[in-house]
Amino acid sequence: MRTLQTNLSESGLKFSDILEKQRIDLARSYLKQEQLSLDDIAVNLGYSEQSSFGRAFKRWTGTTPMLYRRSLGVAGDTSA
Repeated sequence: MRTLQTNLSESGLKFSDILEKQRIDLARSYLKQEQLSLDDIAVNLGYSEQSSFGRAFKRWTGTTPMLYRRSLGVAGDTSA
């Protein structure tokens, strides 16, 4: 039986790229939910610290999670 990595490699995909895309999509979805704090979102995405999530989100989108959330008109958590 083939491994997942072998199958992905043969398809020209990398697990890390798939994981990152899922995290980006989930982050955008979570940021629309004002009941979720930025700490909650970071943990839900597998980050041990909000700051790590913030750096990754800025790398993905060019903006911070808080500014992205504000651009959506979502009040949400304002903790840093």
